[in-house]
Amino acid sequence: MSAREIASAMAQLGATVLADQMLADPVLMRRHGFTVRRRGRMLCYSSTKLGAGVFNHVSGYGTFAPASQRALDAVLRHYERIGGAAAFEVTRPAVSRADRGLLERNGFRDKGVIFQCHIRSTSRAPRLHEVRGLSIARVDPPGATRYGKLATRGFGDRKPMSEVFERGWARQIKRDRRVAAFIGSVDERPAATGVIITRPAIAGLYSGSVLPAHRGRGIQNAMIAARLAHGWRRGVRTFFSWTEADSASAHNLRDEGFRPRFEVRWYACDPA
Repeated sequence: MSAREIASAMAQLGATVLADQMLADPVLMRRHGFTVRRRGRMLCYSSTKLGAGVFNHVSGYGTFAPASQRALDAVLRHYERIGGAAAFEVTRPAVSRADRGLLERNGFRDKGVIFQCHIRSTSRAPRLHEVRGLSIARVDPPGATRYGKLATRGFGDRKPMSEVFERGWARQIKRDRRVAAFIGSVDERPAATGVIITRPAIAGLYSGSVLPAHRGRGIQNAMIAARLAHGWRRGVRTFFSWTEADSASAHNLRDEGFRPRFEVRWYACDPA
């Protein structure tokens, strides 16, 4: 896959994952006023109850959707109708300088990096790790709710966001066999989580967390490797994962053959 093809496939899968999370639970949809609409071939997320951020933005600009004034106008009309403010994920360097300039001419400014995008695209098979006492097992549909609760614990259980993702992962694990979730246990006690979502040409690693008591033992590397092996057996050779810049997770991904290839930046209008 070319760099542009990887960026487009990565953005498309990431956008679909977030849409599935937001629309997973009718109760939370009503509580937070969630909607997901496609405008100008981009995905437009909105929440009438939660502020600016992950649940109020646009995905796909210049990657799986065109970067054109016509597409932008469709997005801006949508947010004007619902009383919200548009903000855009922009994947650099996949989105060209000219396309970023079009955003700027429409009043949007680069507000900084949201994620580093790490890519593993190689013919070298992943290596597996042995950590004393660690066993890794795939979650079956009846265990999906337990997985969701454990995953949010690993990320600090920050409500309301954690509640949305907890129920979102549970629903996806139950309904989509392309979503494979794993729990790592140390001496039969839950210690770590991780999801891989596969498509024919690419797979994304999500929800990777290790509970505080078990950090610093190489468990996250083992969880990354187990998910890579799962995708590898299904013929996938290109994998991605998003992290905060230069975090511990970023370093662990690099240990497993990932390299930072893109960054997702946030473009929004200055306050009036």
